[in-house]
Amino acid sequence: MSNVPKSKRVETDFTAQTHFKSLRKSITALLLNDFGYRPDKMEDKIKSYHEAHKDNPNIDAICERLEKKNTSFVEWFIDEEAKTILDIMREIEREFTLGNSIYPSETPAKIVEFLIRRWHMDKAIGLCYTLKNEVNYVISILMTDKNKSEMFDKDIDLQIKLYRGI
Repeated sequence: MSNVPKSKRVETDFTAQTHFKSLRKSITALLLNDFGYRPDKMEDKIKSYHEAHKDNPNIDAICERLEKKNTSFVEWFIDEEAKTILDIMREIEREFTLGNSIYPSETPAKIVEFLIRRWHMDKAIGLCYTLKNEVNYVISILMTDKNKSEMFDKDIDLQIKLYRGI
C-alpha cells in the first residue's frame, strides 16, 4: 500500500513500454519507406556500371542479373521482410505484455508464477535480438544507409536493457 494519497500520486512513465512503442514507430516508418531502398537509384548505378565496364565481354549478363536482383527486391523481398519484422515486433509486445500481466501472489504458486513471468520476459528479450538481426540483415542486403543499422542497434539494445531491468 502506498503512503502517498491517491489524489497526489503522479502517473509514472512505464519506460520499457514507452520506449518499445517509439522503437516500433521508427521501425514501421523504415518499413513504410521500403528500408530506404530506391530502385531508381539502383538502376542508375547499373547503367553507370555498364558504362564503366563496357569492355568486359560479360557485362550484359552481369547487368541483367543486377536488374533481376533489383526487380526481386521491389516485387517480393522488401514486402516479405517487412511482414517478418512486423510479426517479430507484434510477438515482442505480446510476450512482454503477457509476462508483465503476471503478478505473483502470496501463495505456494508464487515461484511458478515468477518463473512463468520470467519465461515470457526472456522470450521478449530473445525476440529483440531476433529483430536486431533481421533489421541488420535487410539493411545489409539492400545496401542502404549503414547508419540506420547502428541507430536501430542502439535502440534495440536499450530495449533489451529495459526489459532486463523489469
